[in-house]
Amino acid sequence: MNWFLSEFNIRAWRLIRSYRLEAAPNVALIYGPRGIGKSTMLRSLYQHNRLNEESIFTDALSFSRQYAYAAQDNKLKLFRQRYRSTRLLLIDDLQFFEGKVKTIEELHYTYEYVIGNGGKMVISLEADLPQLEFLGERLASRFLSGVVVPVNRPLEHEMERFLEEYIHQKHLFMDKLVVGVIAGLTDNLADAMRVIEQFIQFAELEEDELSLQCFQVFWDKEEEKRKMVADPMNIINIVSQNTKVSVEELVGPSRKTNVNEARQLAIYTIRTLCQISFPLIGCYFNRKHSTMITSYQKIQAKLASDQELYKKYEIILKSFKA
Repeated sequence: MNWFLSEFNIRAWRLIRSYRLEAAPNVALIYGPRGIGKSTMLRSLYQHNRLNEESIFTDALSFSRQYAYAAQDNKLKLFRQRYRSTRLLLIDDLQFFEGKVKTIEELHYTYEYVIGNGGKMVISLEADLPQLEFLGERLASRFLSGVVVPVNRPLEHEMERFLEEYIHQKHLFMDKLVVGVIAGLTDNLADAMRVIEQFIQFAELEEDELSLQCFQVFWDKEEEKRKMVADPMNIINIVSQNTKVSVEELVGPSRKTNVNEARQLAIYTIRTLCQISFPLIGCYFNRKHSTMITSYQKIQAKLASDQELYKKYEIILKSFKA
């Protein structure tokens, strides 16, 4: 993907392609939504620099795991020697440090040593805004003190041009109308490539051409599959259908008895099937996480004593098991 340049990513690619360790800022932060090439940029910079400079490319989850294993196995000295002595440290997906207090503290010391020894850092964050409060005020301010470069969502015409170039690179014969449709259906490069690969597999199984008609059949089947995925919005929709309470009421301010019960059922099902945090569930209902916990506990007690309600819950579960 490092051959694709357009208005949405040109500033970040200019930073990567003109990067010189001796002239670079202490920290460069690249941020933007999912699937728009941030990881590709960091990987490209690493591959360009690793033969000339001692550098490390990692991501937040890998750094966290390595730190935990090192602490457990009494090998922190080796871990710190590796990370703190590097000249160029690249860390992808900074958002996955959130909630890891000890790892963030270790990252802070790593930053101080790397920069103190004349090294540099390039980091990426999956977010619409460069908000780093989860790292603590001191480390966040240091990371934001350097160069901060956004990568925006590509516009539809940029997506279409990207897909045309991608298809050309793959030597595919695909109807241009399909390219336009995919560009309109997706809002990031990763999803667009995934749709193309899935469409190719579908067409091969159907022994069909990569035509618009074939794509429409493929997309209809994908839509049906997506409706059965146990994600929060699908669960809210299924609960709505089975309780005769509209989605607007479920996520709205109504406190009617039937709406409250349906909302609690949706919260309980989301927590059960999706295994996501109460604060995150609260975002779907525009309510505090403490309200989500209370709702979960209330419906849990009701399900144990109300057979009719439990049957309704089983029907909702079966919708996703199928």
